[in-house]
Amino acid sequence: MMYLCPVCGYPKLIAPPADYMICPSCGTEFGYDDFATSYEELRNEWLSRGALWFSRNTPKPEGWSPMSQLGQAGLLPSRLEAPTESTI
Repeated sequence: MMYLCPVCGYPKLIAPPADYMICPSCGTEFGYDDFATSYEELRNEWLSRGALWFSRNTPKPEGWSPMSQLGQAGLLPSRLEAPTESTI
């Protein structure tokens, strides 16, 4: 079973995002980084640093795109979302 990172939307965490699990995509250490910081704040920090792949041990997936990953998980910040017909 795979789990979704609530910060960056990485869909292949090998364990639930808790108990000091570190996301290979954004580098969030659950139970530490998210202790006093919201997922949204952590996401915005990751984006402001360039949304780079974190892990040196887990290779990023071929064709990996942080924006596509966030979009597929429904986590794109509203300021980055593509316009819809209702906003045009």
